[in-house]
Amino acid sequence: MIGREEVKLARNTDLLGAIRIGLDECMTALEECFYDLSDEQVSVYPLAERHNIATIVMHCLMGLDNYGVACQGGTPAVEYEGRFDLWAHSSEELRAMQGTPPTVADMLEKLRALRHAVFTQLESTSPDELMRPREGIEWYEQSGRVTSDAYLRTIMHTMAHTRQVWMLRGVMGLTDRDGWPEQHWA
Repeated sequence: MIGREEVKLARNTDLLGAIRIGLDECMTALEECFYDLSDEQVSVYPLAERHNIATIVMHCLMGLDNYGVACQGGTPAVEYEGRFDLWAHSSEELRAMQGTPPTVADMLEKLRALRHAVFTQLESTSPDELMRPREGIEWYEQSGRVTSDAYLRTIMHTMAHTRQVWMLRGVMGLTDRDGWPEQHWA
């Protein structure tokens, strides 16, 4: 069994079902990596030349919104903020741009709104549409990718950054005595 919001058996599923499960899992993992931290803990820089937890989480939220909503033809749920664009700026440039970091409550609110937007968009997607590009969206036209590529990209992207957050938590001593939390389905 996998999935917290929508529990599923990990067998006999099609691509649309697998994407639904993957999105649920990556958004749940993202929430679990920061929901119990303080605002101070998510905004501290524990390692030189690295990002803080708030920057990584916001970067993930913007990626999920871009590839899970906007690239699917939906209206973005999270406002783009250049200060969280890890690809466009060096670590030093991003630190200078940070200003007031988002609070944990703000990030949780954005994640919940985004979860709704992503799954609303996914519900309007047919299995056939997963194998075609969305017309009129530049990301597909430039690359020859199809709709499922955008969903799969954001799942893998979010999970990769979630591992970074757990690494930072470990450096800061913000894990349980075994090093990792017990997962919600264990």
